[in-house]
Amino acid sequence: MKLENKLKLSAACVIAVMSLVAIGPYFLNAQVRGVMSELKRASAVERQYATMLTLLADAEAAERGYVITGRAEFLQPYNAAVGLLPALRTNLRERHTGTAERMVLDQIETLTSKKLDYMAQVVKTRDERGFEAAQQLVDSGRGKTYMDQLRSLIGEQVSDYALHRADLRETLTSSADRAASLASIATLADIALIIAVLFAANRGLRQRLAAESRANEASEQLRTAAAVAEKRNLQLLGGGDMLQALELAGTTDESAGIVARFFHRLLPGLSGSIYLYRNSRDVLERKASWGTADDAEFIEPLECWALRKGSAHDGGHAHALQCGHAGASDAALPRLCVPLVTQGNVIGFITLQGTALAAPDSADDRAWILRLAEQAALALSNVELRASLRLQSVIDPLTQLYNRRYLDETLKRELNRAQRRGTPVAVLMIDLDHFKRVNDTFGHEGGDLLLRSVANILKQSVRACDVACRYGGEELIVLMPDCGLDSAAERAEAIRAAIAGLHLSYNAQVLTATASLGVAAYPACGGGPELLVQEADAALYAAKRDGRNRVVVAGTGAVD
Repeated sequence: MKLENKLKLSAACVIAVMSLVAIGPYFLNAQVRGVMSELKRASAVERQYATMLTLLADAEAAERGYVITGRAEFLQPYNAAVGLLPALRTNLRERHTGTAERMVLDQIETLTSKKLDYMAQVVKTRDERGFEAAQQLVDSGRGKTYMDQLRSLIGEQVSDYALHRADLRETLTSSADRAASLASIATLADIALIIAVLFAANRGLRQRLAAESRANEASEQLRTAAAVAEKRNLQLLGGGDMLQALELAGTTDESAGIVARFFHRLLPGLSGSIYLYRNSRDVLERKASWGTADDAEFIEPLECWALRKGSAHDGGHAHALQCGHAGASDAALPRLCVPLVTQGNVIGFITLQGTALAAPDSADDRAWILRLAEQAALALSNVELRASLRLQSVIDPLTQLYNRRYLDETLKRELNRAQRRGTPVAVLMIDLDHFKRVNDTFGHEGGDLLLRSVANILKQSVRACDVACRYGGEELIVLMPDCGLDSAAERAEAIRAAIAGLHLSYNAQVLTATASLGVAAYPACGGGPELLVQEADAALYAAKRDGRNRVVVAGTGAVD
């Protein structure tokens, strides 16, 4: 075979290998996008199942509270759950694709309908026939049976989706491994072809120089393509790790820190910061930064062109509009600002700076940054939603104190800790005297004002480690870890005096109140949470029986 033909054949092989390396990432990206889409769907379904179970539990708690008290405001969580569940069930049905999943969902929907019908029957019975008839219906256990079955079915679905997500992550890992293997094989093939070209070129000076030139050019292109492919593979793997870490984040601050660490790792030549809107929506706060970024702690929305436009803003050239938050020392560095948008809502933005943004191949990096920002925005939004739902489930909406559900969990945990450490735990039970008279005289708005004011007194009177809760109606409880009977009694007396000193102005009238308090503590009054609350409640009733506006310590009598 002639030298020219050998060189042509070698060049054709180089082109073929380069084409394979160039086409490979597109197929890999398509596969990865499909896996990521399925991973998002599985995560969304898993979160919706958890939300359904939470709504049913809240509705059940509200229904029982209404049966006990007969007060319509206890039905607010129940009505909210009844309003949200249909849309949630519709979304779940739209996201299920398999026949087996739809069959399980049909069972869940049937049980959910039975549970809702049963709770509606209980509420109707309480309205029409009173407490005893409704309590008999509750004691029948049907509601618990439905709830247990729902927990079992939903728990199985959540477990199945967790396994499914694990399989998807395995698929991502194997895709990255295959891509790395392809890059290695392509490099070896390139080396072999170069050797063959050099060997053939030794037969003639001119032919050899021409062959070496073409081979070097092809080799450089191949190495560049292999380097790009390897870089993309690492970015894909790092993006998957970031999403997995963000799924486990508990707060927005923690999520922002995770995003900053992964951006620093995936884009080592760039520095930057992540900003999120504060609750007031009038200013953005820097939550995390990386590299050598020295951005301002707070900025206004109009200071960033990306927020004004609602899309990425490139300040990387001399004639570009420069953001107001960029300092004078950073003016010489190219800067890219990317808004964090989820479901049409802007929650903040990411700003990056560095000379790498001006590199010839920076276009691919910019596209990758935009994809990372989209993923980060979705994850941050999910974390905010989870935190909001968690807060709503444990906070009383009127007083902004913790509710009884949170008290039950915290009291058990603190008693277990106290038993291990041998330390005391005190409970203060507080009841406003003649609260019905306040409602009758000043109306429910006046009563609500009084409850909020007393709640503020509790917040100001307790330690940071204490837990103030609304137990029900006008009854409040303060849980005080590492506090004995004597110290708790002193704190109770200070709270009683503060409540007695309240003088609220309402509708040109002065609203005052007094409170009776019962104090109990572990280990003096027993070791179980129910017993401790019962002892404090008994002391509270003793205080009311002895004339109200006083503090009674369990087993000892009144405190002056």
